[in-house]
Amino acid sequence: MNTGRILVASSGAEAQPELRSVLELEGHQVAAAAATAEILHCIESGRYDLLILTADLEPAGAFSLCTAARSQSDLGIIFLGSADGGQVRIDALNAGADDFLPPGFVLAEMLARVRAILRRVKPAGKRHQVLLPDRAINFQSHKITGPDGRITHLTPKECLVLEHLVSHANRPLTPQSLAQTVWQRDGRGQLEYVRVVVKQLRRKLEPDPGNPRYILTQRSAGYQFQMPALAAQGV
Repeated sequence: MNTGRILVASSGAEAQPELRSVLELEGHQVAAAAATAEILHCIESGRYDLLILTADLEPAGAFSLCTAARSQSDLGIIFLGSADGGQVRIDALNAGADDFLPPGFVLAEMLARVRAILRRVKPAGKRHQVLLPDRAINFQSHKITGPDGRITHLTPKECLVLEHLVSHANRPLTPQSLAQTVWQRDGRGQLEYVRVVVKQLRRKLEPDPGNPRYILTQRSAGYQFQMPALAAQGV
């Protein structure tokens, strides 16, 4: 089963014990956060695959949290509504939620939706680590470890772009295809963001960012991750 790391955002850190218990029985790692700043910090850390906004959160605050989470990360988001009105569902989805469950939902249905979202954000067989000759990339912890042991942290967007390049190693990807994958839109409005992220990645990954050996620019084709023959990939 494709289990994940789930953050439950609730008005009280000890709230929703039944929800947590059911998720943990399914094999997921579950953490809870109550304060807005704490929730956003957890999201920004990149440690979580899925965010569940519980029904005991005040709706306006939950919508704001959802919007802020979506702007920082591509993790899955499930919104547990405190009301079954159609407008609440629409507002939740417009705020960036992947799914909405009204009051009185069946736990088995929620678990099925959790599994469906995790299949999208955390595909089975996904590699978590790439060992290059002079450094290591850990996608799970969003870190690059250099030859001197120095650790460089990746933002969620940087990690997603790098992971997509690595998963298509030695093949050029257009900036638009990267934007479509990472920002999940048509890509046209995000092309400049892709260029900025690639520049940041080169600064963090390359021994000489001005003369890259890993993230290459292929003229008229896009960006290509050049995988060395001696590199190793691990789970």
